Amino acid sequence: MAVLGIGLSIVVAGPAQAAPSAPSWDDVRAAKADTAEAQSTVDELSTRLQTLQDAADSAQVAELQAGQTYALAASQQQDAQATLDDLSAQSKRAERTADASAQQVAGLVVELSRTGGGDLSAAMLIDSRDSKDLLYRVGTMSHLSERSATVLAQAQADQNTVDAIAAQQSAATKALAKATDATKAALAEANDTAASAQARVQREQDQQDEVLQQLAYLKGTSVATEAAYWTAQQAKRAEAQLASNTGGSGATAAAGTGTGSGGGAASSTPSTGGGTSTQPGTGGGTTSTQPSTGGGTTGGSSSGGTKPSAPTTPSKPSNPTTPTTPSKPSTPTTPTTPTAPSTPSKAAGAIAYARAQIGDAYQFGGAGPNTWDCSGLVMMAYSSQGIATGGHNVVWQYNYFKSIGRLVPMSQRQPGDILFYSYNGTVNEAYHDSIYTGNGMMVEAANPQRGVLERAIWTPGQLLPYVARPSGSL
Repeated sequence: MAVLGIGLSIVVAGPAQAAPSAPSWDDVRAAKADTAEAQSTVDELSTRLQTLQDAADSAQVAELQAGQTYALAASQQQDAQATLDDLSAQSKRAERTADASAQQVAGLVVELSRTGGGDLSAAMLIDSRDSKDLLYRVGTMSHLSERSATVLAQAQADQNTVDAIAAQQSAATKALAKATDATKAALAEANDTAASAQARVQREQDQQDEVLQQLAYLKGTSVATEAAYWTAQQAKRAEAQLASNTGGSGATAAAGTGTGSGGGAASSTPSTGGGTSTQPGTGGGTTSTQPSTGGGTTGGSSSGGTKPSAPTTPSKPSNPTTPTTPSKPSTPTTPTTPTAPSTPSKAAGAIAYARAQIGDAYQFGGAGPNTWDCSGLVMMAYSSQGIATGGHNVVWQYNYFKSIGRLVPMSQRQPGDILFYSYNGTVNEAYHDSIYTGNGMMVEAANPQRGVLERAIWTPGQLLPYVARPSGSL
């Protein structure tokens, strides 16, 4: 079963907002006996839960921005290495050509010294230190025949090419060293940021655990039920905010690709800290949901009062320390008119691929098979359907789909579309992407703490106003 969870994840623009003072367990127990007081306490706890979620989400931004900075540095290192490799290949070809030209000049010297033509002497071959020196000595001679001058000019041009490429190689070597240092520094910063965020997220998650437990006690339900209900509310809230921002409600998930958060029957089983697990219903919208008790949930809403089974503790993604160089992009050329759209089933296939990775660990620069970052997951999900995404980088992917005319307004979003996050609303500051799965939900490689998961769309206000539609009608 796919493991599903909300990403409690927090660049921080300022100090995180403090959560409101929580009702104590004594307050909750006292409120349970008074209906009016109980509802007031439920409202207070719900407000606290939302504040904790907002704080956690803002912490995730810093982490993902650091990851995108690393991805850009790694791509620049990769480009620098590719440039140096290309120059090395050019240098070898140029040296072979120059050697052949120098040999022609040497042959000319021998021929003319033997026949007495011109003022070339075989001693030049003995006295010259190398082919460049020989070309210089021949070039100082007078009365060269037209044929001799032509051979010499070609040899000198070939040697100049060798020298020019050597200068470029020297500059490229320095650029690669600089890019390598920048990549190492960016990875270290990303890991430091992840470690700091992990501690902050864990604090928020622990507090959310307790709030969910208090709500379950106060309302006479289960933690699983409250977690599933909370996720459904988060998804509805995200859809409403997107509709408000874009003036359109967007398309809901098609059968088989949605998350089941809207109205299907659901059975819930609590988990003790790893997120939730949701398996899409087949045909009837039934959803099996394993909500987390720690830091929010994802998945469909649960029928009230469902008795949970024994909790399980999923494994936690490890914090990465080793870089994975992002894949080189397929550089878009002149914008073109899209060809006939591929079948919508490719979007469903990409969603299925991404969901199959749920529970895998997050790693900066990861693109499978068992570790991922956000753009790596998006790239491979669509690559599994034979569709290019423009490479392993959030900004590259957005610009690639823009270049081939496959961006659509957020208000027209459909399952399978790619969502792009930007801290300040510009493409150059895009730091995260995910695959929309419908009904306010998305699947993403969230962060080093949460790994790959499916959850309600977080911080919809930071989404760019256009989504990419790699397949299907525009």
